[in-house]
Amino acid sequence: MWNCDNCGKCCIEFTNQIRFQCDENLLTLFEKSPNLQQNPLISLFFRIKEYFKKDIDGKIFYFVPTKSDLLPFLSVKDKNIFNNSSDTDLNCKECMFLSWKTVNNGRISFCQIHNYNPKMCKDYPSSKGGVCLNHPERYYTMEFFEYQKKKIGFAIKVLKKIYGEKVKFQIGFDIICFLMDFGKFSYDRVRNFFIKNFHISSSEFVNAVQEFVKLSLIFNVNGDIESISIKETERLVDDLMDKFGW
Repeated sequence: MWNCDNCGKCCIEFTNQIRFQCDENLLTLFEKSPNLQQNPLISLFFRIKEYFKKDIDGKIFYFVPTKSDLLPFLSVKDKNIFNNSSDTDLNCKECMFLSWKTVNNGRISFCQIHNYNPKMCKDYPSSKGGVCLNHPERYYTMEFFEYQKKKIGFAIKVLKKIYGEKVKFQIGFDIICFLMDFGKFSYDRVRNFFIKNFHISSSEFVNAVQEFVKLSLIFNVNGDIESISIKETERLVDDLMDKFGW
């Protein structure tokens, strides 16, 4: 089980994605809770949340602004709310609810609405296979691979139906499963992972990658490796259906 280092990276690098669904606890409880209403930071969010509301595929979301997003809405009194983030000015791009404290001469982050934060924050990094921005080494584990099998195994089955009889090195489908939708990985670390956990030789891994590179299902560039995405797999199936009139 992963442990949070309170590094704050997720609260900074995902800032434009952090959002509440319309039925989440904070949104439903605010009007009923005097304690929440007396919290100046939460009250500030509710005062301006309509400016950050978006309709995505028919669902309403309230995106959490960054501290710099807040600037046009802040009075001088409002700025006092952020005194505990004085090590960064209000022009920063971190989540408005992110704050910092010093512990044992080190700087760690904390969420000022931890008990009421968005579901996506509660689910992270479980929603990413246990891999957080501060621990990319967790990609190269069987736990992550098992997560990938559950998440995108259906896409691998589709690719096997299309290419299964055409390839010699079937381990290539497992390599795609490992890589799919997570961008670039270290070629050497992926190779070492498969040699250790799948008991294949280095040459088998190399040959499998080369075979799938020729099919444009795996991409190997400058020491990095990545694979076709789920979206690209869907387009591939659509193209085949159009081609054969299915």
